[in-house]
Amino acid sequence: MYDVLMKAITITIPAELDEQAAAEAKRRGISKSELIRHGLTEVLPEPTGNGSLDLWVELAGFAGDVDPIEPGEIDRILYDR
Repeated sequence: MYDVLMKAITITIPAELDEQAAAEAKRRGISKSELIRHGLTEVLPEPTGNGSLDLWVELAGFAGDVDPIEPGEIDRILYDR
């Protein structure tokens, strides 16, 4: 799920939120760092790997990792009902 390279960061949160995070991490049997990483993965979009080009490809409806479409296949799908 995560790249092997980890980066240490410093964040500022209210004491009450820190206490809640510590309690939840303890309940789950994980570190606060792991809890925060999990939370970030829930709110951040999935990385596409190739920058903004992938977003445009997704928006345009192109399929990246599927079998290629044969010539005329779309017309057969749309008009041969």
